[in-house]
Amino acid sequence: MNISRPVSIFEAHDRFLNGKKVREDTWDYEIIPVNAVNIKNRYKLAFGKDTVPEDRDIKDRLFSAGVDMLVETGFFNPDTGKVMHVTEAEIFEGLKKAGKRLRMGSGKDEVTCERRSGNSSVRPIIQGGPTGTPVSEELFVTMIHAYAQEATVDALASGVMSTIDGHPPMTNTPWEIKATLAEIRAVREGAARAERSGMAIKGPETPLSIGGHLVSNSGGALGKTDPHMCSQLNELKIDTTGLNIIAGWVADSNIIMMEQMPIFGGYCGGIEESAICDVATTLASFAIFGVNIHIDGPIHMKWGATTARETLQIAGHVAAAIDANTDILLANQYYTAAGPCTEMCLLETAAQAITDTVSGRELLSGVASAKGVSRDKTTPMEARIMGDVASAAAGMKLSDANEMIERLISGYEDDLSHPPKGRRFQDCYDLRTITPSKEHTEVYENAVQMLNELGLGLRY
Repeated sequence: MNISRPVSIFEAHDRFLNGKKVREDTWDYEIIPVNAVNIKNRYKLAFGKDTVPEDRDIKDRLFSAGVDMLVETGFFNPDTGKVMHVTEAEIFEGLKKAGKRLRMGSGKDEVTCERRSGNSSVRPIIQGGPTGTPVSEELFVTMIHAYAQEATVDALASGVMSTIDGHPPMTNTPWEIKATLAEIRAVREGAARAERSGMAIKGPETPLSIGGHLVSNSGGALGKTDPHMCSQLNELKIDTTGLNIIAGWVADSNIIMMEQMPIFGGYCGGIEESAICDVATTLASFAIFGVNIHIDGPIHMKWGATTARETLQIAGHVAAAIDANTDILLANQYYTAAGPCTEMCLLETAAQAITDTVSGRELLSGVASAKGVSRDKTTPMEARIMGDVASAAAGMKLSDANEMIERLISGYEDDLSHPPKGRRFQDCYDLRTITPSKEHTEVYENAVQMLNELGLGLRY
């Protein structure tokens, strides 16, 4: 009997160096889609109409398909142009090693992220913040203050500081280093102004090279109880910089959150194929890279949102499949098509919050409104509804949740091609009192009323 052990990040690096040479375009346009289709057919996967599967058999088949995808396809490093492989036994050893509980933050602001089996009655951790959205340098502290004062927000997700001293934080430049440190200091200050200085921070979000790793662990930056975020590349890829960053964080015993946002309509192909790749990349986070929690975010190639029908179905099936077969920690992040101060933005957020909660995820992170690309177009009201809806959906009967998600999607999906642009944070918040405007409050109340008509029972 061959006894396996978990793969370390250092062994992963060596396997990349010694792996098979493959052209990146061959990987993207041939290996990934062909393998995904073949494995889909092998397991006879067809999701049907439900956003979150109720049938245990389809969860098990999707999970097995994801394991096969990772074992048979491997993982690609575009810097070396080589592929590394892991065995099925090594995958399961990596899953065993993964932590089952994370203590994030400190003091009175400490929260524990731990396994929610199925649709537990325990609400997921709510990580509120700009979530990678560009934020004006002069507004950064105030915006974080506004998020940190929200009662439903347990931890903070940083944004991208759009400039530092008026300079763009270009990757691999000294300005990147300065901006990354300034970003984390600004988040700390915003939390302190809300009297929640111990809140955990997910970051940094400002462009992150290997220099970003160095400053993320320097004095006044990220601490041991903050989730350090690193990203995979699409699809089933990671570059050498990513490996180096992880290696440093592993050596320093930091909490590591690995991000991967599979693109529906991209290299993977259709819904089932994208879900297979999503399971594979989630497993890789633990089996190859040894991280503590995986943050997902299937995104629609055409609409640029995580809230489309197809991407919610991918997210719902993937989380349910992994939750049914492992005890690893899962998160998801939010990119709505509509901008802030619109009912559509809030209803998109609600649809995803229900999906993520009932499919067993442990942490929700958001919201990057207006697709996360417009400067200052994100507000704490989206994080508030994400948390309130998650609380209401926790423990809900799965068939009722699927019906509610369907009604929400049907109400906004025709507008995904031309969503309302919404307003900037400074246009819908009083920057002195840090309170939402009358218009923003009325929009929120209207959305809550619509959700209550569906049976959620929210208060405002």
